[in-house]
Amino acid sequence: MAIPLPGLDKLPDGPLRAFVTAVHEVYDGAGQPAARLIAKATVELPVHEFHSVSHETVSATLRASTVPAWEKVRAILRVLASMTPVERDFLALEQRMIELWQSARHELQEVELGAVAPTPRPIPRSSTPVTLPSQAAPPAATRPPATPGFVGRSALLESIHAALATGPDVRLVLHGPIGSGKTQTVLQYLTLSPDPDRSVWWVPSSSADAAATSLIELAAVLRIELHHRVDRTLDLVLDELESQHFPYLMIFDGLDEPEMLRLVPNGGHVIITTRDPSLGDDGSTTGIEIPDLEPGEAEELLRDHDPEVDDEQVKHTLETYGRSPLALRQTIAWSRAAGISFGPVDGVNPADLLTTTPAEGYGRTASLALLFALDRLEAASNPALLLLETLACFAPVPVSRDLLGRSATAQTDEVLAGFPRDEVTLNKAMAELRRRGLTRLTADGQRIELLPLARLVVRRALSGKERDQARARAHAVLAAANPGWPDDRPPAADTYYWEIAAHVDATGLVSATGLRAREAVYHQIRFRYLCGDYSVACDLGELAHAAWRVGNDPSQDDHLVLRTSQELANALRAAGRYERAGALTRTAMSQLRVDPAYGESHPYSVAVAASRAADLRIAGDYARAHEFDRETLAQCEENFGADHPRTTMSRHRLAISLRLTGAFRAAEQADRAALRQHRDRFGDDNWRTLLSINALAEDLNGQGRYQDVLDEVEPMLARIETRQRTRMDRGLMLARRTLALARRGTGLLPEALELLESAYVECAALFGERHEYPLALRMSHANTLHLLGRTQEAIDEVSLVLGCYRDLFGSGNPLTVAADINLANALRAKGEIMRAMRIDGASSETLIDRVGPDHPFSVAAAVNLASDYARAAHPNRLTASRRAFELAKKAHPRQDHMHVIAAKANLAVDLEGVNSAAAAAIRREVLERLESRFGPAHPAAVAVAHGERVDCILEPPPV
Repeated sequence: MAIPLPGLDKLPDGPLRAFVTAVHEVYDGAGQPAARLIAKATVELPVHEFHSVSHETVSATLRASTVPAWEKVRAILRVLASMTPVERDFLALEQRMIELWQSARHELQEVELGAVAPTPRPIPRSSTPVTLPSQAAPPAATRPPATPGFVGRSALLESIHAALATGPDVRLVLHGPIGSGKTQTVLQYLTLSPDPDRSVWWVPSSSADAAATSLIELAAVLRIELHHRVDRTLDLVLDELESQHFPYLMIFDGLDEPEMLRLVPNGGHVIITTRDPSLGDDGSTTGIEIPDLEPGEAEELLRDHDPEVDDEQVKHTLETYGRSPLALRQTIAWSRAAGISFGPVDGVNPADLLTTTPAEGYGRTASLALLFALDRLEAASNPALLLLETLACFAPVPVSRDLLGRSATAQTDEVLAGFPRDEVTLNKAMAELRRRGLTRLTADGQRIELLPLARLVVRRALSGKERDQARARAHAVLAAANPGWPDDRPPAADTYYWEIAAHVDATGLVSATGLRAREAVYHQIRFRYLCGDYSVACDLGELAHAAWRVGNDPSQDDHLVLRTSQELANALRAAGRYERAGALTRTAMSQLRVDPAYGESHPYSVAVAASRAADLRIAGDYARAHEFDRETLAQCEENFGADHPRTTMSRHRLAISLRLTGAFRAAEQADRAALRQHRDRFGDDNWRTLLSINALAEDLNGQGRYQDVLDEVEPMLARIETRQRTRMDRGLMLARRTLALARRGTGLLPEALELLESAYVECAALFGERHEYPLALRMSHANTLHLLGRTQEAIDEVSLVLGCYRDLFGSGNPLTVAADINLANALRAKGEIMRAMRIDGASSETLIDRVGPDHPFSVAAAVNLASDYARAAHPNRLTASRRAFELAKKAHPRQDHMHVIAAKANLAVDLEGVNSAAAAAIRREVLERLESRFGPAHPAAVAVAHGERVDCILEPPPV
């Protein structure tokens, strides 16, 4: 039978009549279907979008006996709209009807609030009048006890209070993982926000039966006649609550199954605590996530139990078990039971501490709570279970969807059978883990975080075979995410390398048996080397080299052990562990010589040859290093082409060897070609380009072209983006040194000193004080102090650097000898002539033997030794001075090179000492050259004008 619109005598004009009239318009358009038919159709609507409605509520709405919650009205309208012969715009209908519904609800609330003694409206279908319960709060037995010692959560409690204060109809969903403290937070809210005018009913909702039983108990309190059908009784309770004849707060605690939402009233104040965050996602609810305790709150909870616990014990507990209230109270329960303070226990698995007496306020141990959740997960979703077990093998950090999703590109492998690899299955599995309260998503929704408690329990629960399978899946996932060879990576790939890096140790990736997983480790070694994380690269390389070389089958691993040893050698060399790096390279070269699978042109042979050249440069054997680098470049050009990145980097390395042999012009040509190629391919601020910029500056400085550095190279660096620098930007840090040397060369000594000081601080912070890069900066700083006349400071600093060079390179290394020569300069200035002479004499002999008499280092030693002879009135002083000048002219094609100028100026002083007529002309020529190039105020020009000697300063370059 159709339900007519009430007349004006029963439903006068106003917001309520306008709302009911609009509902009848839709009802009439649908053909006035029976209330039972409408109610039945609401049950068939999608459960996550619509709520089911009883036929009594449908009838009461059409008769204006009640204005139910909007979710109920929306479901009725959706059904009626679908029954209308003409298709309706449901969104437009919703927008129109919700405004009418709000006005109608406000009218009813104003009437009820204005009544002095409101009388509850009778529930349709019931002959027994309903009265308010005699007490505002439900019986104590229906509310769980609060845990003593509740801490923190002030902002969260304020959010709950604010949400419930927004209106008369609020469904508040408090969601969070297992043990996040949802129940205890609600209990604390009730304690802090009592309301004598509000009835509170606590509904335990761990199961549908438990919730239904609580609502039937509520029926008795509301004096609703029990029906022989439980569902009918539940409908009567919900209808009475939805009529809002009295203020109430319903708390559905632990409601984790979406189908149980049918037991929740639509209207009034409702709090739902759940592990399932999706229950708070729809527009009709207010969702608030229950986070972990703040670090200070977590520490306070632990110290409330044990005020004497020290900071390290607190730190260990929080790092191991997390900051959820359940985790902390479980550790407290263990501590009390064992009579031991917090912290690690020798020989005890941390997971075992979760199985002690139940945590206070939770009724069961943390381990048991999680095991029940795992049991339900296994029955519900095998892909989610496999994902959980895999995540338990990862490090305790959030894991991105991208990392997990790249497993879809993995080769078919039994180890990933059943694992959620495609996007849809992965998203479903992640959602299932969240719904079970085992994981969280980060704020951006792109990373999944496994609860620390879950990680401990899952790892403990896996059998030996299951644990091996989970670890193998983790290896396969990381291998699939590996972007490949780091040198060829696009910038966006760095994210994947860093994500893999976070899990290498936790998953034991080095122990993987699959080639793709081992290649991921190999690429990690290279990536960390390129990033300047030399210590990490060394440690990982040593582990891999030791694990893989035993029983290694080259036919199965594409010679991975050999390639890994080469990358390990690179990392060791960069870390200053030169002896070990050289030994690895020599072993690799020996293997290449006897293995018929290789030849001189094989890419591995070329790469190892480049490493061998680096070892020779470090050892001071510059001639042989140059030979290796020249042959390597030829092989690269033949195999890869002139413009290939490997060829370009080989050209850069050849320039290093050329520079170390003193061939600065040839080095400049090679570096200009490398710089152009690096910039064209990688851009201005790529690490390769930065190395080439610095190399060009060193070439120009080596030729004495200081102003060219300032005019050409400094603008290049000024264009580079300013950012926080890492070890990958070592070229930029080294370029700051070459810029300072150029400024010093033009006479700007104070400015050079200031730049060297700031560059050293940054470089030492990144590489450590004993690394060759900050040591080179410190040597340049000491030399600048010497030129400024701060002699004792220079001696102290040079001595410190000299000691480090001896430890790193050995006493006979050209770099160490160069530092010795600089020390002799400062000693000579202090008046310690004989000591300076001994150092310069020995240095000269060593350099002639190691790098030849024409090398710039040897020339500088000869010029300075001549100064020692002159100051000591040695009988051969003029001969030594003439020889030094001839060597300088031969070594440096440019006659305005500072070492040539020093040799010639010093020769003029020595000729003047024997009253030679040529002395004045030579001095005048030197002075004119200096003044025309640098101006009369340049320190060297001032010294020459006063008839003083000029020292040759050496700047040991990075090798």
